[in-house]
Parts: sequence; C-alpha cells; structure tokens
Amino acid sequence: MKFVLALTSLLGAAMAFESSGFKERSARLRSRAPRPEKFASVEVRTLEYRTSIGSPTEQRSKALLTRVPGLQRRAVPQASDFFECTNPKPSPATADCKVIVNQILSTDDEFIIAANSCLVYSFGTCQAFFCSLCETLSTTTTFIGGQLDTVDALCVENGQAGTIVGEDAPQWDAGFTYAGQGLPTFDVC
Repeated sequence: MKFVLALTSLLGAAMAFESSGFKERSARLRSRAPRPEKFASVEVRTLEYRTSIGSPTEQRSKALLTRVPGLQRRAVPQASDFFECTNPKPSPATADCKVIVNQILSTDDEFIIAANSCLVYSFGTCQAFFCSLCETLSTTTTFIGGQLDTVDALCVENGQAGTIVGEDAPQWDAGFTYAGQGLPTFDVC
C-alpha cells in the first residue's frame, strides 16, 4: 500500500513538474513566427478554368500560314486548312491546354460572336481563343473544341503556341497562347 501511495505521489509530482515545463515549451513555440499564409501567387490563382471575352491585338500576315498537312490531298479546302505555330517564351503547358479542350468539348453550347471579337478560355499557363475576324458568326463548342484540339496536336504538343485560321466566310481563328499574351488576327477579310 505504501508502495502504491509513494508511486502515486511521485507520478503526481512528475506531472506537476512536467506540466510547468510543458507550459514553458508551448509558450516558446507559440512565440515563434506565425505560420505563413497560404501562398496565393499568379500560378495558384490561374489554375481555375475561366472564360472571358476579348479582341485580337496582334496583326499577322496571311503569308505566314501553312496548309494543315492532312488536308493537302483534298480537292476543296475547308475553313481549317491553314495554321501557324510560334515559339513564345514561355510556352503554354500541354496539360493545361488539354484541360481547356476537354472543358469546351464537355459542354454543348452555341455562340454568336461579333466581328473582331473573341471567346477566351484560360487555365494555368494556357490561354485558348476563338475569334470572329470579319463578320458576326454562329458556332458551337463542338466546332471550337475540334479546332483547338487540332492546334494542340500541331503546335502545343511540340512545345509551341499556335493558331488555326479559317479563310472562307465567315473567317475565324482559334488557337493557344501563353496566359496573358495578346490574341492574333490575320488579314483574311
């Protein structure tokens, strides 16, 4: 019985001594610099999928365009027969551009786009666009997603940005740039 009483007394004294040491240690830990707030850089903020409206800002020549390779055998060219790849530094990430294409293709929307206006889609490092160049046009997300998928295969997967252009009425262009860069327009009107 004396042993149990002595053990209990020693444990009580040890707990009292430890709790005062614990309070001192925890006070020191609390007095250290506060935890930093979550980092909210541009990269973190732009990882959300966004859509907006814009207008072309960079005039480019039609002479820079190249015929899409798989379409050279056709007798009648179609609107998406010409493209241009560029080498911006930095270039958009392929994975970010694929997120945009998948988001666009997952919707079933129709749009009427005024002349010299663009639909702009953003995710991470990638900015996609679809612009009406000369006149108001009507289109669907299926068409836009298909054109952007083509640009992804021709340019973005090779570490480049790019644009595909429809020269036939109603003229349009679609493509990818690095997030925040200007949108191209071509002299096809």
